[in-house]
Amino acid sequence: MIINNIGIFKAMAKNINSPGLNRSMIGYTIKEEFGPSGLDEIKKYSEATGDDFNKYAGESSPAPPFFFSRKLYPMFKEIMTHKDLKLDILRMVHGMQGLRIKGFVAKDASLSVEMTIADIVDTPAGEMLLIKTKGFADGKSVVDADTGFIVRRKKKTQAIDEKEEIDNTEIDSAAQEIRIQIKTFKGQQKKYAKVSRDTNPIHTSEFFARLAGLPGTILHGVCVMAMCANSLIDVIGDKDSSLMDFVSARFSYPVIPGDVLTLVGKQYSANNGISVDFDVFNNRGKAVVKKGEFHIAEKRV
Repeated sequence: MIINNIGIFKAMAKNINSPGLNRSMIGYTIKEEFGPSGLDEIKKYSEATGDDFNKYAGESSPAPPFFFSRKLYPMFKEIMTHKDLKLDILRMVHGMQGLRIKGFVAKDASLSVEMTIADIVDTPAGEMLLIKTKGFADGKSVVDADTGFIVRRKKKTQAIDEKEEIDNTEIDSAAQEIRIQIKTFKGQQKKYAKVSRDTNPIHTSEFFARLAGLPGTILHGVCVMAMCANSLIDVIGDKDSSLMDFVSARFSYPVIPGDVLTLVGKQYSANNGISVDFDVFNNRGKAVVKKGEFHIAEKRV
């Protein structure tokens, strides 16, 4: 994984004292073509996200909702390490993720992808780099994704204490019409890094993770989102991932591999389907995902 991170290490060293992101990069776009995937790749991705591979093994089964993110990581890496962006990778964390599926996405689909720096905005935590991704199959738009990376302000990079005492009133007061337990496992960050090709050292190196002010290597945000979406599909959608329309959430605290997460939310009818507003808490009662939104259609047209 060290070889895979050479470009990241170079960008890290070059931009460690960067005063901020270069906003003239807004609008910068890259494009790639991706061929079909095999069942073995889907099986490995399912295992890394704690999902049931049998949901995707059928001849007409769709791909897991976040499966194609593994193909996109080199594109994200190209943007994050671009010499003109001036991104301090050591202070970067995944801030938010949204995914909208606009049509049936076959597991063996070939995709044309456009990835654009949509905006760079100030937030209380630091600058947020907003990236929009559009996927096309046979010339038809099938998936859109919105990704936000926060470059934390230097005064905010003090170490996060994994063992801090948490007041459980937050989880106790959360809407709990739906309550799902999601189990992560030790070593999951490295297993996911391998299948996703996202080998950012905050996920694979204890040294760099602690240098970044983290308690140790943390689980990828996309992996956390995939596990949330998988769990809601199983409970709300009778394990039919082809019905998922949309999922979005904000990451509020690192997930440590081995944490047992609790997703709590409220379900309601909306837009010819079922929506869920949700938050996710770790086993110490700390919210790790906030303002989650999920929607599943009654049937896919």
